[in-house]
Amino acid sequence: MQNLDTIKVNFDSFIKSFKSDSNDIEFRKESFNHFINNGFPKAKDENWKYSPLTKDLNKFLHLKFNKSSVQEFPEDLMEGYDHYPIIFVDGRLLLDEINEHGLKITKNKTFLKSVKKEGTNPVLNFNNAFADEGYLIEVQANTAISKPITIYNYYSKDFSSNFVSAKNFILINESSEIVIFEKNIYESALEYLITSNTEIFLANESKLKKYNLNEDNKNSTIFNFVKANLDRNADLEYFTFSKNVNSCRDETIINLNGKKSFASVSSIQSLKSSNNHEIKLNINHNEESTESSQFVKTALYDTATAAFQGKIFVDSQAQKTDGYQLSRALLLSDKARFFCKPELEIYADDVKCSHGSSSGNIDEESIFYLRSRGINELDAKEMMIKGFLAEVVEKIKNEQFKKFFFKKLGHNSSDV
Repeated sequence: MQNLDTIKVNFDSFIKSFKSDSNDIEFRKESFNHFINNGFPKAKDENWKYSPLTKDLNKFLHLKFNKSSVQEFPEDLMEGYDHYPIIFVDGRLLLDEINEHGLKITKNKTFLKSVKKEGTNPVLNFNNAFADEGYLIEVQANTAISKPITIYNYYSKDFSSNFVSAKNFILINESSEIVIFEKNIYESALEYLITSNTEIFLANESKLKKYNLNEDNKNSTIFNFVKANLDRNADLEYFTFSKNVNSCRDETIINLNGKKSFASVSSIQSLKSSNNHEIKLNINHNEESTESSQFVKTALYDTATAAFQGKIFVDSQAQKTDGYQLSRALLLSDKARFFCKPELEIYADDVKCSHGSSSGNIDEESIFYLRSRGINELDAKEMMIKGFLAEVVEKIKNEQFKKFFFKKLGHNSSDV
């Protein structure tokens, strides 16, 4: 039985110090009680059996809520292209509010009023109870935002807390489009528990390209939850690059609620040492003539572990659905492990849905071929690995970020 007494004390103290209205406070209390009744997720639960969080969350029974004294973001860490910045420093949102050219970026002051609990997800309820800072991005109707938004999650060497929790909203109104890039920057090697909960709403004919970078996290435990609702003809491209992350679960739910809505979700996992990363992805086709694509590639070194749980759900009224799912893993060590659980749940008869999964080692014949051309074995293997992962990057629609992620691979797009 998990000892949650300290967390109860922390929550009581948190609520007393938190400035919000009665409805928000009541929702937080309800979410926290739901969390207490279930505790942290356990490996015996089907939805969590592959998750690294079932072991790592117990390290954070004693949460520290200290506010960081750091008030500035290092200028040398700012991306060089023209963009709208949203900056979190040690979990604190430093934001000059923006209201121009059809774009509004503010602190999320409504927090959880419109949010409902996502079933019995204990970590999500934990986030809903403790969410402290967050942003609201809203694009007005008939607006194409010309430059991307870049979200920086920066953890400094001076941060003494061990817990960060955020709740964010992205609202894209009718016939509008935007590009958002989000990255994590870790300068501290301390252990953090980081939970993030983001709700996305895409109205009719709207488009969102969301690119995520999470790399070189030495000791933190991360839970990212994203829920997206798409209306008619809405288009979502969602890409995540995870490299050398200690312990992470990325959980995404996408609801295709309008006719001809489309969601493309792709991901790269490149893990070394004892890294552990899980992707949990549900795409729900709730209306006819909707389309989705899931594409995940994984490279595992040393004793790293990765998991992919992907599900395509097709409602009975969602005729003419087109759903595609593919997961491939490259095992670069005898001790590396990859778990895959593809699912199809279909209640309509006029659909086209498929899923596939494979895992294996590097093709030795290809290595032999490269070595016969004068390339040493180590370089040949690296070329094979980068080429394997580059197929996912090649599908990115935005050329600027396609080039950015190719550089992260150390790969030239012209070589694909």
